[in-house]
Amino acid sequence: MKFVKIIAVSSILALGACGQDDAVEERGDQLEERADAVDQAYEQDAMALEEAADNAATDAREDALNARAEALDDVGDQKADAINERADEMN
Repeated sequence: MKFVKIIAVSSILALGACGQDDAVEERGDQLEERADAVDQAYEQDAMALEEAADNAATDAREDALNARAEALDDVGDQKADAINERADEMN
């Protein structure tokens, strides 16, 4: 009987530990989704700038807008990468 209690307690403790791992992994998954959302938001803003560049009155203005778009896209990539690194630590 004592052996059965030990097995039962061990099983409960093992399940409890799994729940904590699952919660951490779930948080990692949420961070990955957040990274995708951040990347998409920056890409949309960059695309809007590129579209404005296509309609620019001068070549200089077009170049400036395209440069801003590229820089904005790079920032989005960096932020998404940083979030994904944190997510990778949790998975």
